[in-house]
Parts: sequence; C-alpha cells; structure tokens
Amino acid sequence: MPSIIRFVAAVKKREYRTSIRRGDAPQLICAAAYRLFTTKGYLGTSIEDIAAEAGVARPTVFSAVGPKPVILRAVADQAATGDDARVPVSGRDWWREAVDEPDPRRSVRLHARNMRRIQQRTVPLMKAVEAAAPIDADAAEIWTRYQRQRRKGMTEFVASLMSKTSMRVAKQAAVDTLWMMAPDTYWRLVHERGWSLEKYEAWLADLLERVLLD
Repeated sequence: MPSIIRFVAAVKKREYRTSIRRGDAPQLICAAAYRLFTTKGYLGTSIEDIAAEAGVARPTVFSAVGPKPVILRAVADQAATGDDARVPVSGRDWWREAVDEPDPRRSVRLHARNMRRIQQRTVPLMKAVEAAAPIDADAAEIWTRYQRQRRKGMTEFVASLMSKTSMRVAKQAAVDTLWMMAPDTYWRLVHERGWSLEKYEAWLADLLERVLLD
C-alpha cells in the first residue's frame, strides 16, 4: 500500500536516522518537505532543513527524491491524490465515484466531499507556492500546473453533470464556479473563520446544488 503523507504533523527537529528501511527515504523526505513548506514557506525552506526534518543525510535528499523543485512537484502531486501511488486524481476510485454517480444531487455532494478532502491537503501547500510564484520560476510553474489540473478536473465533472440533468448556468460558468472555491474560499472559511471541515463540506454541497442544479 502506498504511504500517505501525514499532513497535519507538527514541525519539530528530527533526530538523525543512522539507518532507515530501504525505500522509506522518499516518503520521509516528502512528508518533511510538506510540513516545512506549509509552515516556513517554500522560499524559506532549504535542503538542509528538509534533511534535518526528515532525519536523513543531505545527500540522501538528492539521491532519494532530487533538488528542491523536484521535491515540490512530488509533494504537490501527493497532496492532490493523498498518497504516492502514480495514479492521477482522475483515475482515483473516489473521483470516479462522483463523476459516474447517476443521481446529479448525490454526484454534487460526492464532489463537495472530494473538493474538501483535496483542499484540506493542497491549500496550505498551495498558499506557500502562490506566495513564492512571483519571484521563483519553479514555484510559478507548479502554481500554473495546479490551476491547469484543477480546471481540467472541474471541466470533466461539469460535463458529467450536464449529461445527467439540466443546469442553471452555462458550462463555462459552472467550471469557473467550481474553480474559484480554492484556495481562497477554503482558506478563509476553514483557516481564518475556523469552520470545521464538516461544516465547510456541507456548505459547499448546498451552495453547489443551489447554483448549478435546476
């Protein structure tokens, strides 16, 4: 089974690990990088920081994953999917469940669930990436790719919804409505206003039903 990043783990200095199980280093490094990127920022995090947080030697970071831009791409991919399996969001069972659900209202509720789960993992990281993007080309590339992938996913979902029912808005407006929910809306409601994840998901499902469906 692929390992899942412990996204909510607290940041603290790790003891150096003189030995780790074969194959564990990439996940230790990505998990450490996620914690540091989301607390110190992408620009404020060095390879030395990541090595210390992961409890591995600095050369191990490069040999197991790569330089910092490569680490960022790996961390962003794992945040989107929830683990390190090489399966895109569009191929995940939980995504297909929402897209393939024949009942449009249940499909929207499942999509709200998926959006909440993805945003819970990705938004803290992408806020750091967005902040670094104006002055760092690698962060800018990841930010652009993130937006492109999100729009592709939203377009697929809207197309599936339109095949099941009539909608209140045109296709592009529906895609834009879904797309604008992250990162700012999630961040402001959950992180700034203190909404629970359950409250956010219920609000999102209700909003999308009211806006999208007849």
